[in-house]
Amino acid sequence: MGSRFADDPHRLAVAHHELGHYVVWNTLPGVRIREVRITGRGSGVEGWVRVDWPDDDTEVIDRGYLVGLLAGREADRVHHRTPGTPAYREAGCVHDMRAFRRARRLHAPSRALPEHRLRAEAERLVRARWDQITHLAPDLAARGRLRL
Repeated sequence: MGSRFADDPHRLAVAHHELGHYVVWNTLPGVRIREVRITGRGSGVEGWVRVDWPDDDTEVIDRGYLVGLLAGREADRVHHRTPGTPAYREAGCVHDMRAFRRARRLHAPSRALPEHRLRAEAERLVRARWDQITHLAPDLAARGRLRL
């Protein structure tokens, strides 16, 4: 993807969202981020973070996975408070929230983690790393991939 996408506010918004996931998951022990990508333009922009998860199922990884899913949404919320950004769309988080709810439904240890605490942790981590997110987002929006 070239710089012709650099001024697309939708790509920039999705870049912030994906980087919300990235900044949380990138700190987890044994986790390897394979790629952070976005494609498309305008209201058709999509993004994803591909992750290699460790084989061992630990509380740190379980919690980190859930917090990371919520961190994309929290990054959206912070970004969309910035003047000149497209209107916040909850629909951009549907996939993440489905994965979050599914993990909690199917994985008993995840159900023990209070959702309000996971959301608060996601918000705290996104805000703590907001400078990193805003630094990386324009390049991700323009290139379509994060240099890892």
